[in-house]
Amino acid sequence: MFSVLISVYRKDDPVYFSEALGSLVRQLQYIREVVMVKDGPIGAELEAVIASYRDALPIREVPLPQNVGLARALNAGLAHCRSEWVFRFDADDLCLPGRAALQWAAISCGALDIVGGQIQECDPATLAVTGVRKVPCQPADIRRFLRRRNPFNHMTVCYRKSFIERIGGYPDIPLKEDYALWAKAVAAGARVANMPDVVVRARAGRDMVTRRGGIGYAKSEIALQWFLRKNGIKSTLASLADGLARAMVFVAPVSLRHIVFRRYLRQSA
Repeated sequence: MFSVLISVYRKDDPVYFSEALGSLVRQLQYIREVVMVKDGPIGAELEAVIASYRDALPIREVPLPQNVGLARALNAGLAHCRSEWVFRFDADDLCLPGRAALQWAAISCGALDIVGGQIQECDPATLAVTGVRKVPCQPADIRRFLRRRNPFNHMTVCYRKSFIERIGGYPDIPLKEDYALWAKAVAAGARVANMPDVVVRARAGRDMVTRRGGIGYAKSEIALQWFLRKNGIKSTLASLADGLARAMVFVAPVSLRHIVFRRYLRQSA
């Protein structure tokens, strides 16, 4: 059975968080525990949501005294997971009903360390589907894709705990911690796959692209590219070229970022 690993922090929306936990209830047959990392004090509304699900879900809380960021929060939660297979999920998305069953079937062969799936992106309020983020399914295609873009949808992934702990967990590269983890895992010989199935509906409104910009994102992109080079995923020249080009997009006007996102990074619904 899975250990579900979730990080929640004070800026998460209580309504979305409640709906996310509700989508896990339909997966209970495959869930041993829900390891809930509180990344610093989260406030009364989010605490109330957790309390409202204590009878419905096997929640184990991991409170952190202060906000430490997603990578460190997930590493802290990973240490508390009691199952060998960890099922990642975000605090505002929706698992589709068959997600856990599909992933359990995928890992039952024993030949994988990381397996993810596809996502539908939707309007945060109405849940109307606005796009799809498709990632490659076959190992060779995933490794090729890794050189250019993130080859997994983080909120769909389940992974073998012992493998992720052996390579040191999530690198502390803010905003890019999952991409860096996959790079490190592939460099260490991880057996990887993505299912062709859509398994999560992710909230991703127009303001998502607006938020994904600024100096912080640009710095993280450059740090990620250097990390890819360090792990043998890309050459020094490719890392420098891609890091500078993408950093420029992150500091570009919002209208330009929307064009890049729409034309090159997503398929329409």
